[in-house]
Amino acid sequence: MSESAPVVLRSPANPTVRHLIRLRENRYRRKADRVIVDGWRETAQAVESGMDLCGFYTSESDPLNPDDSAIQRVLNHPAAAQKQNWVSDGILEKISFGQSNRGVVAEFVRPDWNLDRLALPPQPLVLVLDRIEKPGNVGAVFRCADAAGIDAVLLSDCHDPLNPNAIRNSLGAIFRVPTAVGSESQVAQFLSAKGFRVLAARVESSTPLWSTRWNGPVAVVLGSEADGLGERWKTIPSADGKPDPVPGIRIPMAGKIDSLNISVSAAVIAYEAIRQRQS
Repeated sequence: MSESAPVVLRSPANPTVRHLIRLRENRYRRKADRVIVDGWRETAQAVESGMDLCGFYTSESDPLNPDDSAIQRVLNHPAAAQKQNWVSDGILEKISFGQSNRGVVAEFVRPDWNLDRLALPPQPLVLVLDRIEKPGNVGAVFRCADAAGIDAVLLSDCHDPLNPNAIRNSLGAIFRVPTAVGSESQVAQFLSAKGFRVLAARVESSTPLWSTRWNGPVAVVLGSEADGLGERWKTIPSADGKPDPVPGIRIPMAGKIDSLNISVSAAVIAYEAIRQRQS
């Protein structure tokens, strides 16, 4: 007996298709506790990181290149068994981010990024992103963090870190770098309880990052390009309940422009810190 042909979703009125289209809305995505991922490379990273895969959707007309390693990593992963679904080309365009078809759309359960679940090595180096609003910038920082070997990225009052733009700009690194989210006070208390020395990247600081001591558990806080850190992260709680000052560091700049894209700042700081820690 021949194998039956797969069911292909073709109608925008199909409940599954309607659900996937609505997952493009931030509010619906958070309410449903789901994450939507575009692209084989990003889907492979998410599956391999242990994310709970609900299903993935490919075009009925796509032969799925057997020489594409990302495709095969998804198809051959045990978590993906029996979770492939087929859709028409038109439906794939509708459920894809920005109607830009990248071969696959995958739905995952939103991961638990609570601070108390974060596992860290003995002498961690972490980046803290405070109130970063642009998802593309968040994703680019994760890409830098993965490349440099940062131990974790903490998100302080950041809006929707698993926005499709953040995922795309991270090239899937957002699923690979250990991550936790919380409010400013929650993140500060976590860092204090774990014995971190906290530094704040501030353009007004007189201390260049080259002159900074980077050994031991260190966390570097970076603020938004538009507003910086302002009065935030001037202090953190200490063990005796009194606020400890947070020293500022700066990236020396010789030109007239007084700020860098946050992903560039994160990369410069991360690589200098890693260089000193390994020397």
